[in-house]
Amino acid sequence: MKKYFIAAFLVSGILLGAGEFNVKKFGAKGDGKTDDTAAIQAAVSSAAKKLRWFRNHGKHPRSSYFATGITVTFPHGVYKVSRTIRVGSNISLAGKDSAPMIKWAGTDDGVMFDINPQRNRVEKLSFSGAGVQLKFSNKNVDKTMITIRDCQFFYAEKIAVLLEPEKSVNHLSSQTLIDGCLFSKIKRCVQNYGDLMEIRNCWVDFAQPQLADGAAFINRYGTLRLAFCCLTPSANPDKGPLYYHNARWVDNYDRFEAESVRFGAEGGGIPAVYNYAGPAKGHPWSQGGRVAIYNSLLGCGQLRRENGAVIRLFALPAQIVIENCYTMTAVPFIVCDSSLDVDAEIKTNPRGTARISYHIFNNKIANPAVNLVPSELKRFFRKESDCPFGKVVPRKIPEQVTGKRK
Repeated sequence: MKKYFIAAFLVSGILLGAGEFNVKKFGAKGDGKTDDTAAIQAAVSSAAKKLRWFRNHGKHPRSSYFATGITVTFPHGVYKVSRTIRVGSNISLAGKDSAPMIKWAGTDDGVMFDINPQRNRVEKLSFSGAGVQLKFSNKNVDKTMITIRDCQFFYAEKIAVLLEPEKSVNHLSSQTLIDGCLFSKIKRCVQNYGDLMEIRNCWVDFAQPQLADGAAFINRYGTLRLAFCCLTPSANPDKGPLYYHNARWVDNYDRFEAESVRFGAEGGGIPAVYNYAGPAKGHPWSQGGRVAIYNSLLGCGQLRRENGAVIRLFALPAQIVIENCYTMTAVPFIVCDSSLDVDAEIKTNPRGTARISYHIFNNKIANPAVNLVPSELKRFFRKESDCPFGKVVPRKIPEQVTGKRK
């Protein structure tokens, strides 16, 4: 009887071990020297084969399928990866200990993880190098949910987290949460291309030489929301090859919101938002671009920076709100870029621009003579707005003092 229990224990242990998708059980070393690409891909591919799928009766689109979900785990170590790891839907990646490092050893523009998401999580991992560290792309699968939590991103040559629809569709039907992450020494942090994305409790170190002509966050579609994030730029080193004039925190093409965000003033600070989203151009006329910033520190540049402003408009969004913000630096609230002709916008889209509504209220202004809103925008403001209006001349923004950057 004793032998039977020992044998049963050993068999159950083997079966339990076979069900754990620990990358080291598939041959990964995690020593920072051995190429672990094949082992990690084997763990991911093996996990995908163990998924159990469910759906309602009859023929339904892919979005009606549900899976059990499996996690591939990384024990503490440094995992060298030289080729793209392809991850299917409902496969999650997680560090078993404190943020194991996955280090790229391929080409500078390579993609580290190419994920086809449905319900996927990435947790407690660190990523270093590669062009794109986490890419999420699908054919607009409904109910796509992506969670990235307690991760660290370093030295991405292009961008750390990229949401991008496949060519046959124009966006992802996705809800994305990025929580408790660190972004440091990277060219770009995140691009949203889905319905909803919230980035909260994150720290961003946007510094030279990675600070470049462009935005840390890009919102191509849907709503991007930053909440309780600490954003620190190193914006103004001595003029020279590392001095860039056109860095900013957010490029907005749809709807952007910020709540309790520190738009830091290190090195003089950089603008919060470049807005490219316009008013509605058809039914429903209540839609259109949006920029809303609440309860935030606005260290958004200085007078000697050509692009210094809280918001720079390349198009007229349907809504702007700036409320209860503080530590405002000596820059305008809004600058209309020289490419924006307000009167022409009204003439070409009278129904859309008639529904524009702006509101700037109860902010701690540093200098009323500088913290202005362009007079040509006053017609769009609600009566209770308390911001000063005046002439704001947009200054030309050189691409780079020492020449063009690709």
